[in-house]
Amino acid sequence: MTDNWSKSWNNSQNPSKQRKYRRNAPQHVKRKLVSANVSKDLREDLGTRTIKLRTGDQIEVKRGDHRGETGIVNKVDYSSEKVYVNGITVERQNGTESQIPLRPSNLQVVAMNVDDDMRMEKFDITEDDFADIEVDEEEMEEALEEDDENEMMKQMQSGDSSIDMDEIDEDELEEIKDQVEEAEEEESEEDSESEEADETDYSGVVDNNIGDAKDALNEMENPDYEAALEAEKAGKNRKTFVDWLEGKVNQ
Repeated sequence: MTDNWSKSWNNSQNPSKQRKYRRNAPQHVKRKLVSANVSKDLREDLGTRTIKLRTGDQIEVKRGDHRGETGIVNKVDYSSEKVYVNGITVERQNGTESQIPLRPSNLQVVAMNVDDDMRMEKFDITEDDFADIEVDEEEMEEALEEDDENEMMKQMQSGDSSIDMDEIDEDELEEIKDQVEEAEEEESEEDSESEEADETDYSGVVDNNIGDAKDALNEMENPDYEAALEAEKAGKNRKTFVDWLEGKVNQ
């Protein structure tokens, strides 16, 4: 046990200790926390109700705004316990699309990435069983390839010089460059518009009682929960409201 983390906090009745257990957990524990429920068909084949999520697994969103949508996991962020799925995105104000971080507890695995031999051995899965549980190979390659392109586009936008241009197909490179230029132009226009717009006074919003403050934030089209959290901490610093705002920031 340390001052920041203890195994016993996972079974604590104190919500604060439960949050600290997850937030400050060492990396090997966080990997176990990024697990999802499996479909009924997979339960019969695997003999378990949950598995740790891996890149290449196919999932279905079971709760939230994107309930019913399916896709391939193309990124797992163990530090934040969030999962990114190909095709589940939100349109940003500058017109570009950004993948939405999803909570593993809101997902259900419907097919698995079977490339990891140790993973297959753990569940006693042989090649004869692959057809029943594996993700379509072409669909998985397409999803991971799209993620690589998006990552490359972000690197080019940030001026990352580590990209090896010789390994990129010429037509593909031109397409990515066009996308980067278009995104930068749209972002520049959006920045100009936002500079002219008045900023929301979140200090005034959170100065109300907690119920009214929550209603005001929920009615906003794109509330800045981080700004509201900072304003609350600088002002009344009410624990229940701070916890609610932190939950919104971490969604």
